[in-house]
Formats: sequence, structure tokens, C-alpha cells
Amino acid sequence: MRSRSYTPSLIIWLLITILVNEVAGFYVGKEMYTLAVLFFAAGVLCAVQLIIKFRQTNRSISFFFDSIRNEDTTVNFPVNIEDKSLKALNQSMNELNKHIQEIKLENEYKEKYYRALIQQASIGLVVLNEQDEIELINEVICRYAGISSASTNMNLLKIKNKDFYEVLTRIETGESVTFRNNLSGSVQLLLFRATAIKSGDKIVKLISVQDIRQELDEKELESYQKLISILTHEIMNSIAPMTSVSKTLVNFYIKGGAPVKANAIDDSIISTTVQGLKLIEEQGNGLVSFVNSYRRLIRIPEPVFQPFDVDDWMEQLTILFAEQLRSDHIELDIVVEKTLNEIYADKNLINQVVVNLINNAIDALLQIEDQRKILIELSANRDNRVIIKISNNGPAIPAEIQEKIFIPFYTTKENGSGIGLSLSRQIMRSLKGSISVVSNDQEDTVFTLEI
Repeated sequence: MRSRSYTPSLIIWLLITILVNEVAGFYVGKEMYTLAVLFFAAGVLCAVQLIIKFRQTNRSISFFFDSIRNEDTTVNFPVNIEDKSLKALNQSMNELNKHIQEIKLENEYKEKYYRALIQQASIGLVVLNEQDEIELINEVICRYAGISSASTNMNLLKIKNKDFYEVLTRIETGESVTFRNNLSGSVQLLLFRATAIKSGDKIVKLISVQDIRQELDEKELESYQKLISILTHEIMNSIAPMTSVSKTLVNFYIKGGAPVKANAIDDSIISTTVQGLKLIEEQGNGLVSFVNSYRRLIRIPEPVFQPFDVDDWMEQLTILFAEQLRSDHIELDIVVEKTLNEIYADKNLINQVVVNLINNAIDALLQIEDQRKILIELSANRDNRVIIKISNNGPAIPAEIQEKIFIPFYTTKENGSGIGLSLSRQIMRSLKGSISVVSNDQEDTVFTLEI
């Protein structure tokens, strides 16, 4: 560090000053006033020189820090001077200034780089400070909002698109909000997501905005295609036997394009006809039941939200399944978070979902010989949403089946209707909640409800 070299120089000058003044005092004591005055004058000159050096150093350091404070990195201190101590100090400050300049250039490059990334992003991005002022905004979000990308004036946004403005300012960090945006006759379904980011000593809010209408349309079309495929399959499974039986019965009574004589009909034909008609009736009833199941799936009652006691609910479920669990040798454990006393939802609807999941868990556990276990866990997350997990240690659900179990009428059970889980998902959506499943060979199968 060159800057240290100026310290010995100052110390030497200080020692010389002290020494000269000591000598002057010595001569005063000897009453040699002429020499005393000369040494005293030399001491004054040394002190002045020391003060000048201190002032030069202080001015240089003060000027250096002022330039840093003003973000002026163009300052350059002279090094072509005879004073070695001041020269070393100036060289050190120049090097430090150069280093600061390099850091500043690097930060400016990074800022330009990230700004360019944000501008090129395919989704809308905007950064708001704690006063809800725009610090950064990209062209995509400006296009969604209907404002010029050159403007960062929130008042202009408030005037141009008030509803859009209110979503931006009201969304809390960690939230996701959907917004139907009508801009110049074009309708967009926008998804807003907010994240808190610490920038220096302040917290800013990064909000992403994405048009999910096309994605939803594609998923909706895919769901319709899957539903139509399953509906067609189920209906054909019911109609094909009816058609076949009808054709067989017609062949009994029509020969060569003309009805057979009454005396040609014997007891065997009559018996076969009766059985055939019964089969047609059964298939017809099955088709009617299938249609009723479909109607049930799309006609979920409007939820009635009200609080209900968690412990009472769990006790009722325990009593409901006690006999079946005992006879099937299944162990049921219930774990409720201590702070969770009430749930605010439609108890009848959520109970319908939980009962269905417990029944499915029992069916799965019957496929293993022993150590059959069901675990129900209830807790609340950071957003005060209730999490209900229903797990069992039965066989894992294959990954390819996990993707289909919530599709209406899809079932792997021999006598299943295929509406239990799809109805459960519909109910959870009506409750503004969700249902999901995780299942693999290493862990238990877990269905998670969030309300």
C-alpha cells in the first residue's frame, strides 16, 4: 500500500519540529538568546511545513471523498510532485478511484443487461417501490395496460386503465390474481403475480403479468377432448351390447325378410327373448345412471360458507368409518395442528370430498395383506389456508394414471363410476380450493386439499 509511505514522513517532520523547539528551549536556559531565537524560528518553519503537509493531505482526502459522494470518478490526483508522501497518497487514491470506476461500469453494464432482459421478456414485468411508483416497466405490460412504454407515470396508467392500476397497487406479495382485461375490444385474461425483492435498504415489488387465456383455452379444449373420448367410450360400451342383442332377437322373429309364424316360436325362443329384453333393460338403466352421474357432476350446489369445529368433524368421521376400518384391519390416525380449531367452508361439501378419499384409501389398502394405515393431517399454512392431507400406505398410483384420475368417468375400478375424484375436484374449485395427489413407490399416496 503506497499510502502508508506518507506517514513516516509526517512523523519525521513532527520529530524535527519537537527537537528544534527543545534545542531552542535549551539555549534559552543557557541564556544564549541568539541561538535560541534561530532555533525557535526554525521550529516555527518546521511547524508551518508540517501544517502545510497536513492541510494538503486533508484537502486531497476531502476532495477525494467529495468526488465519491458526487459519483464523480473522473477525478485524477497529480503524481508528478516531489513530495513523496503526498505522491504516494495521490497514487493510492487514483488506484482506488479507478477501482470504483470499474465497479461502477460493471454495475451499469449489469443494470443495462437486466433491463434488456426484462424488456425482452415474453411476459409483462413491472417494479413498484414502497410508494407504488414505477421504477421499471417493460413493453409487454405497457401493451396490456394500454400506455406508452416511454411513460412511467402511474397517474397516466390510472387514467388510461383504472382497473389495471388498482390490481397493480393492491396485489400483495406472494399473491396471484386473475384479471379480465378489456382493451380496445380485445379481451385478455391476465394473471398477476407479486414478489418482494430487497434492493439496497428498500423493498420493491416485482409484479409479473401474463395472458393465460390461450393456455386456458388449450387446456379446456384438451379437457373437452378427453371428456368426449370417455363419454363416447362409455356410451358405446352400453349401446353395443343392446344393438347386438336386438339384432339377435330380430333374427328370431324375421326370416327371409318376413315375420315368422306364431307356431314357429317355441319356449326356447321366448326364454331367450325375455333374457335379451332384460339385458337391454339393464344396459338402458346403466346408461341412464351414467347420464345422471354426469348431471350430478355438473350440478354442484352453491357452497354455504360458515365455520365449523375441527375436532367435532374428525370425531364424526371416526365414528362413520369405525366399523369398516375394524373389519378391514385398517389403522386410522388423525393429527390436527393445535392452533387449528375451526374451518371456514361448506362442511357438507368438504365432508363429501374427504369421505370419498377415505373410501378410495380403504379400497387401495385392501390390496395389501397387513399394516394397513390411513393418516389424516390438518394444518394451516402461512396464508391461513387450511391444508388437509389424507395418506395411505397402499400400492402407489402409476404416474400415467395420476394424470387421468381427475378426468370425469375415468376409473380403474371394475365397478367404479369414475366421477368420485372429478366431482371432488369440482367441489374444491367451488370452495376456491384445490386437490392434488402425490404417489410413488418410495412414499405413501397422499391426497392434499387446500381451502
